[in-house]
Amino acid sequence: MKRHIKHLVPAIAIAATIALPTQAVAQAAVSACLVPAEVRALTTFSMPSVLNGLIANCAAHVGTRSFMATQGAGLAAKYAVGKDAAWPAARKAFFRLADSGKPSDKEMAAAVAKLPDSALQPFVEGMISSMIGAKLKPGQCVMADKLMRLLAPLPPENMTELVSTVVELAEGDKKPGPGGLKVCK
Repeated sequence: MKRHIKHLVPAIAIAATIALPTQAVAQAAVSACLVPAEVRALTTFSMPSVLNGLIANCAAHVGTRSFMATQGAGLAAKYAVGKDAAWPAARKAFFRLADSGKPSDKEMAAAVAKLPDSALQPFVEGMISSMIGAKLKPGQCVMADKLMRLLAPLPPENMTELVSTVVELAEGDKKPGPGGLKVCK
């Protein structure tokens, strides 16, 4: 099951571009083509969990006076306002990304798709936060704290557009390789 869940998680990594190199994000995703609106929905839905994952995994590395420690939870709450509205489109995109074409993956995706949103949504959010911990190196925490502080004044809608545009620029012209993300034109 862990292997199959791994296919759902990578789409969430789109939002992590504020903390992780875009190349790492692309390596985490399966080959799929997402339209910009889907990238925005994934970003909007994922951002609060990404921020919470950063805060949880970087606490020991940035100190109690850091932006993450003092204002990170408030920032995550600010981004959480749009999360529920983005969920339906993000959910569809997650399942599109999970479809590798393998029969076993289709079966797993079909089983997971039967879960009610009240169970699936927290499950996906937990995967996002834990993925951040798995991908983030302790040395990146200070930079992530700085980026969080610098980008915090942006309204959530602008931040979503910024992250989505960075992903589109970075991935739009690439051919999806193994584990690559493709943004449709």
